[in-house]
Amino acid sequence: MANIDEFVLDWRVKLQWIAFFTLWVLWGLVSSLRYVLADDNKTAAAQPADAEGGGGEKKAWAAQGGFAGRLANAHRVLFENTVLLLSVLVLNTIATGSTRAVLILTWIFFGFTVIAAFTEIGVNHRFVRLIFSLVFYGVTLAIGGLAFSQGFYA
Repeated sequence: MANIDEFVLDWRVKLQWIAFFTLWVLWGLVSSLRYVLADDNKTAAAQPADAEGGGGEKKAWAAQGGFAGRLANAHRVLFENTVLLLSVLVLNTIATGSTRAVLILTWIFFGFTVIAAFTEIGVNHRFVRLIFSLVFYGVTLAIGGLAFSQGFYA
């Protein structure tokens, strides 16, 4: 393959990074919305008293608080997938690996991430999260595999 200067000038590689940047913009938008729509009426002191009286213990890792909690879940999905996509795109770019296949996989990853983020706002189900996480894992493995199989040649 060509050197890295020629590789990054390829239009397919540019479209890969456009997908990443669009995902980053969505993550920033949801992050900003989280602060605007956060529920500030709840205090930390009131939560332990509610937990003692209710008898049920809430898990610390589970998002709580209605819409604000679901928005936090969507933010988490966008953040984690932005980092995942960044890592494999950097790997593919440094390797001067695949262009067309990674372009297609990147936009598939982007599409599923947007669907997953909006699903987190509307649906709170572990099975749905499992399916989406397996899709994300598979796509990032494929992009990384393509980087190693088609890249790192002198």
